[in-house]
Amino acid sequence: MKFRFLLFCAFTLPLFCWAQYPVKVVRLVVPYPPGGGADIVARLIAPRMAEGLGQSVVIDNRPGAAGNIGADQVAKSAADGYTLLLHTSTVAMSPALGALPYDLLRDLAPVAHVAETAMVIAVHPSVPARSLPELIELARKQPGKLAYSTCGNASPMHLAGELLKMQAAIDLVHVPYKGCAPALADVLGGQVPVAFNTISNTVAHEKSGRIRLLAVASRARAPQFPGLPTVAEAGISGYEAAIWFGMFAPAGTPREIIQRINNEANRAAAAPEARDKLAAQFYDVRAGSAEQFAAFVRAEVTRWAQVIRDARIKGE
Repeated sequence: MKFRFLLFCAFTLPLFCWAQYPVKVVRLVVPYPPGGGADIVARLIAPRMAEGLGQSVVIDNRPGAAGNIGADQVAKSAADGYTLLLHTSTVAMSPALGALPYDLLRDLAPVAHVAETAMVIAVHPSVPARSLPELIELARKQPGKLAYSTCGNASPMHLAGELLKMQAAIDLVHVPYKGCAPALADVLGGQVPVAFNTISNTVAHEKSGRIRLLAVASRARAPQFPGLPTVAEAGISGYEAAIWFGMFAPAGTPREIIQRINNEANRAAAAPEARDKLAAQFYDVRAGSAEQFAAFVRAEVTRWAQVIRDARIKGE
């Protein structure tokens, strides 16, 4: 009898059979440790998603291998909507950095573009550049002399730095660190002149005069820091590099379930309390359909693969 019902669901009335989703706890895998950006976003939207779904949404931190361990676990999970992934823009960079145990575009289905946070280009106050055009001019006069710190090799900050080097035709020396905090500390201390870091990490130091922010790397200005121009506004047309957060499901998850999760994720992120808490930490809410997010992810994979190839970046 059970076998007949499953056949009925698979081939006859999928809308009817999935109409009761969810009937048990939903697991949201975050492939990073607690306290990081993805974890913050997940824990702010999960309770509100649970309200809309009528079932608990439990955060499951599965860190390791730049987020690939958790992503692989979700990719190999049942395509039933009960195991989801909240990943960052790193997921679109990883395919070009080396062999993976899963194929992003084949094994994971994009569900929702949840939020973004900005990266900034900043300098130590001793650097004689008060704007990005001045920094670029300084770099052109001293090719290979200025160094920039990032949160790690092949990190979004590293790729953002290499993208600027290509588009501005300058030569900067990359200094990778094991994390954003030490990368910023050495710029604050004057050991490294330039930083590519997150806006949330740098704003407090800018206000105290320990660092000078020159530009925001995202497409638009940060709402919380409207006086800071974008890199494109500073003269590098078409430049864009943001850290985004998106939700995925195993490939093959029924479209009706993906649509339901997309609706609840958009609603949860846009709820005033969640939106305000995200904004206070420099996260901007994004929304849109699963199809729009899928197109965005494909474009991101193509774009960053080109940067990785041209800059000859290797994963660790």
